[in-house]
Amino acid sequence: MDTPVDNIRKHISAGKIAPVYYLHGEEGFFIDEALDLFAGYLPESDRPFNMFTFYASEKSPDDVMDICRRYPMMSDRLVVIVKEAQTAGGRWLNKLAPYVASPSTSTVLVVAARGENPACKEFINAVKKGSGVDIEFKKEKESNINAILVDFLNSRKLRYEPKALEMIREYVGTDLSRIYNEVAKMSVALGQGATVTPESVESLIGISTEYNNYELKRAIAGRDYVKAIKIAKHFTANQKNNPWVVTSLTLFDLFSSALVAYYTPGGDQNIAKALALRGTWQLSDILLCKAKYTPWQLIDIISLIRRFDARAKGNGSRQNAYMLQEELIMDILTSPGRRS
Repeated sequence: MDTPVDNIRKHISAGKIAPVYYLHGEEGFFIDEALDLFAGYLPESDRPFNMFTFYASEKSPDDVMDICRRYPMMSDRLVVIVKEAQTAGGRWLNKLAPYVASPSTSTVLVVAARGENPACKEFINAVKKGSGVDIEFKKEKESNINAILVDFLNSRKLRYEPKALEMIREYVGTDLSRIYNEVAKMSVALGQGATVTPESVESLIGISTEYNNYELKRAIAGRDYVKAIKIAKHFTANQKNNPWVVTSLTLFDLFSSALVAYYTPGGDQNIAKALALRGTWQLSDILLCKAKYTPWQLIDIISLIRRFDARAKGNGSRQNAYMLQEELIMDILTSPGRRS
C-alpha cells in the first residue's frame, strides 16, 4: 500500500521536488521516514555547505528565512530541514509566511510538526500559494496495520507464516516504530529470504507460541473449552505481557467479523472483501466461528464483550479485569443465544 512517504519518494525520483514541504500529523514514524528522504536528497559531497538541519526552537523565523534565501555552493539545491515545529507554535510558523508564499527556487525547505497541527492558517495558506506541499500524516487505522506489517516484511525480503504475522501484530499493536524495529531485528537475525515462523517470533520477540491471543481466538472460535480456559488463566497469571484490552479487541473483531460473514452472500472471496481482508487465508478463524455459533449467539456474545469492556474499566464493577476476562470467556463458550 502506498503511503505519503512513497509519494514523496516518487516526486524526488521524478525530479519534481517542491520548494516547500510542511509535514505534520500524529504518525511520527512516517514523518521521520520523510525527513530521512530529504536528508539524503543531496549527494554527500554537497551536504557540508548546502544542508541545514535544526530544531525550530533553535532558530528564529528570520534566521530560517535568511538561510533559505542563500545561494547553493557548488550545488543545484540548498536543503533546509526544520524539526519539531510544534514546539515553537503557530505564531512562529506564521512568521515564515512571507518566505513560503514566494520561496527561492533553488532551496527546498522542509518543516515538520508532530501531533496536533499548530494554529498556523497564515503559514498553510502561504505554503499553497508558493506551490509548496502540505502533507498530513494521520494515525494509521487499525485495519491498515496488517498491510503495513506485510510491507515491512516484504521490504526486508522476509516470508512469513500467518500465525507469526498475527503474533507480531498482537504483541506490538499499532506503534509503527516498534513494528519496524521488530521486523528489522528479525531481518538481521534470520537473514534475507528466511521465513518468519511462530517459533522465531517467540525466540526473537518473546511471545509465547502457546499462550497468546492468536491461540485464544482459535480455541474460542472452535469452542475448545479446555484450551481457552487454560490460556485465560495464563493471561491472569501473566498480566503485564497480556493486556486485557488487546484480548477484548481481538474477541470483538472475531465475533463481529463472524456476524458479517453470516450475512454476506456469495463465497469466501465476497466475505474477505466485505471485511477488507487481504485474502481468504485470513478467514479461517472467522469461518470456524461462524460454523460453531448461531447468529443469535454471535449477537449476544458481542453484547457480552461490550459489557466486559465497560466493567473492566470500572464502570459498574470493581472486580479485577482478568477475573472478569475469565468469566467472559466462560460466558462466551457457554452462550445459549436467544431464540428467534
